Formats: sequence, C-alpha cells, structure tokens
Amino acid sequence: MWGLWWSVLFPRHCVVCASWLPNKTEWIIACETCSLDWPELYGKFGELMIKERCRMSFAATGFRLRTQDQLNVQLSEFKYGGNRQLAKQWGMWLGHKTPPPKDSCRIILAPVPLHWRKQWKRGYNQAEWIAKGVACAWGCEVSPELLLRHRHYNSMTGMNRSDRVGIVRNLYTVNPAARQTAASIIVVDDVMTTGATMAACGHAIKQSGLKWFGGLTLALA
Repeated sequence: MWGLWWSVLFPRHCVVCASWLPNKTEWIIACETCSLDWPELYGKFGELMIKERCRMSFAATGFRLRTQDQLNVQLSEFKYGGNRQLAKQWGMWLGHKTPPPKDSCRIILAPVPLHWRKQWKRGYNQAEWIAKGVACAWGCEVSPELLLRHRHYNSMTGMNRSDRVGIVRNLYTVNPAARQTAASIIVVDDVMTTGATMAACGHAIKQSGLKWFGGLTLALA
C-alpha cells in the first residue's frame, strides 16, 4: 500500500526529457523515445570493444559516450552534481541489460576507488553507487573498500594510453582486510577511456592473490 502511495506522490520521470514513466519496472529510467537515441553497447559488441582496451575474462559496458550530449549530461549530473540515486538507477539499468556471468558461484563488485580528498569533495564515489545498482539487479555483494587508492592526481582527460598507464601503475592496492575474500571480483567504473585504470585495479587484485574476474563500466569514452 505504501509503495502505491509513494508512486502517486513521487512519480518517476524520464531522466532525459522528464516525461512521466510507469512504476512497473524500476530499472527503466528513460522513455522509449529518448532511449532509442542511446548508442547501447551491451552484449557481444560492447564486450569486444572493452576487451580491446583491457584484457579480462568478463567484460561489459552500457553505451558509447562519443557525440552523445544527453548522456554526457547524465554522467555530469551524478559525477559532479551529487545525484547518487541517478548513478544507482543507471547501475540498475546496466545490471538488467547485462546478465551476471554464469561460471562464477559468488561475485563481489569492487568500485574503482577515489582518492579520499576527491571523495570528500564530492561527498561520495559515483562508481560505488553504480555498483549498488548493478548489485540490486544481480543479487550480489558490493565491497566499496576492497580497493584502495594511494595518491591523488588531477584529471587525466586528454591523456593517451601510455601516459595514463604510467600514472596509474601501482596506484591501487587491495585492502589487507579483504585479502581472504573467496569470490570472483568484478571491478566497476563509470567510464572507461583507455582501460589503464581497469588494468591497474585488476593487477592489484591478482597481486594480492584474489581472483580478478573482469570489469563492468557504464560507458566507453
């Protein structure tokens, strides 16, 4: 009963055009007209594109950002605008579009961590909230503190792969408290550009003796 009243008092709207959405399917976040314009990459094509940038067993992504102003606005809204619930909604969308791997009995989602200074400034880690949305769809666990980041750098936007690899090498480690984790770990991030960050996180996981199973990103730049 409360759910019915909540949907009446706070109806859901398309994240792009703000038109009303039915409450039957929680993970649908845009109307059919707007979603048809998204360059979705989930499935085999997206998997191949992401594996070109970073080799791993499981790989999945949601859409391509290039030339898509509406989607860039969405990312900016939850990355810089503080809208963490929007990040979670996108994560639910991604989780329903991308089924979990079938050859792993237990999965843990590990968000790419921010440096504490950047997380303090933003108030939260957007990758963690995307992971929370995926976890709702997959029925798995999120471990926000499995990966740790040691140094802070300014934005790497515009850098090529070799420059990024040099910066992120040895930037991440696994939390000592998580080193007995018996699960397949999937790293979650908002956007993959060159794949250097994902590769560095995967390397840290493998170096710690844990099982790195792959990566999941909402978008490819």
